[in-house]
Amino acid sequence: MKTRIRTISFYPEFSCDGAACPMNCCHGWLIPVDDDAAKRFRREKGLFGLRLKLALGRKKEQATFNRMMMRCPLLDLDRLCAIHKKRGEACLPEACRLYPREWANLGDFVERTLDISCIRAAEIFLKSDSGEELGLSWTEETGLWETPRAGDNDDPAFLEELVRQREDVMRQILDSDADTIPGLDELVYSLAGQAAVIQSRYLETTQTGLKRIRLFPFSIMLLNELMSTCFFEDHLKMTEPVLYRMCRSYYKTFDRLTEIEGQKLLDDLCERYFAPGGPGSVRSFRRLFAYELIREWYESYEDYSFVRRIVEAAIHINMVLLFELLAFQKGEKPDLKKRALILAVYEKRTHHNGDVLGQMVKRVGERLFPVDVNGENV
Repeated sequence: MKTRIRTISFYPEFSCDGAACPMNCCHGWLIPVDDDAAKRFRREKGLFGLRLKLALGRKKEQATFNRMMMRCPLLDLDRLCAIHKKRGEACLPEACRLYPREWANLGDFVERTLDISCIRAAEIFLKSDSGEELGLSWTEETGLWETPRAGDNDDPAFLEELVRQREDVMRQILDSDADTIPGLDELVYSLAGQAAVIQSRYLETTQTGLKRIRLFPFSIMLLNELMSTCFFEDHLKMTEPVLYRMCRSYYKTFDRLTEIEGQKLLDDLCERYFAPGGPGSVRSFRRLFAYELIREWYESYEDYSFVRRIVEAAIHINMVLLFELLAFQKGEKPDLKKRALILAVYEKRTHHNGDVLGQMVKRVGERLFPVDVNGENV
């Protein structure tokens, strides 16, 4: 069936670095194996078939590789995939074949973006910050699309409304001159208020009166609450050592400080980081905020949680900023590769872990709303 295919501008630039990748995607998480691939692997004969069968695990109803979330057992010592080498790309599980390409089939149209938990995709995203539309323009074509539509909702009128709402939100972000800390803070807060009003049309329990808290950057106490969720756990030392060291750097820097001392240090780091001639750019965080909303806005097609979309995007830009500030304080040069590493490692931990992000959203929601109504505000 022919459909409209919309593609984010930098999508075609991606190509896998293979063995040269500094942050291999075959390490640190469960790898889902689709049913067709699992059947192929179970039919494989000989020693390679045995290796595949031993590698296959299961979580609930989902076949997986890498159940210990360490190094995928199909990743060879040359840092290349044994399946790809022996049977070709077509034989890979769908998740491995597509990553980091994201395809959202919404029935009336398809959108293609890049998952920036891949360090190469993160580099491409950061490098493409130029020109109009913050480098977030689209191309559109009509073509055949065979993958199933996402989700269970089938409400064309609501989908049209979602499209208009996202266009309005994007226009506000793109047209904004919020390239100062107070400006971006005000923009995020304004959009959170608008999202609450939109959400109240669909979920009667949603409050529309938000408390005025700082949304860029978050206060040191709110950042500490986010770090104290399951975002940071001891097993990261083995499964995600880069993120583990980033988190340890936070605790070494702020753990012994009082709230006043910690807030003063955070404010000082922000001032120096974003000072004229400094390495930081508020524009880059406005752009990241926009891209997070582009990727996640249509989740509201299923859960109607518009406020959650804004809160999630706010969490992402604040946590990435925190880790960039910590690297800056240690004297590390925040060049493209360093920023891409921070972004990719953080995204891998949150975007692909609903429990982690859920806890973080709840902490922000508790501060943003005077009373949380059955958790439905976010």
